[in-house]
Amino acid sequence: MQHTDIKQIATELVQLLGPTDWAIGGSFLLQSYGIEPQARDLDLVCTLECFEQFKALLSQYAHFVPVSLHPIYRSKGFARFNKNGLVIELMAGIQVLKDDGLQVFEFLPEKTSWQQDLPLMQLADWLELYQLFERPKRVLQLQQYLGLDR
Repeated sequence: MQHTDIKQIATELVQLLGPTDWAIGGSFLLQSYGIEPQARDLDLVCTLECFEQFKALLSQYAHFVPVSLHPIYRSKGFARFNKNGLVIELMAGIQVLKDDGLQVFEFLPEKTSWQQDLPLMQLADWLELYQLFERPKRVLQLQQYLGLDR
């Protein structure tokens, strides 16, 4: 998947979903900051209120891919799609089951940063999410980029 294709699809998603209540995170966010050379997929985080509407719109735009229940991810809304070989994941009400119970991530649309006409999440939010998702390599990448590894 070429970067231009991912960026093209991301641009089409702005047209499809509108400019509010969602933002892009994951490897595309890292690629946008030059932290990751190549995004593998598109991770979209949205408000719980908009999840069903966005899921319906995405179902018309891309192929819906059924997913089985994850052992620790307990998000209130999660859907996976495939568009020309690109995986698009839509998440809302993100929750992860930890030893001490459910840990919740609150998505705040007002923290969205617009770059190259795309709504991007804050890197600090993805640092928090990667810690929740137990992705040590990503956590280290972001800590180094943000200067938090000193």
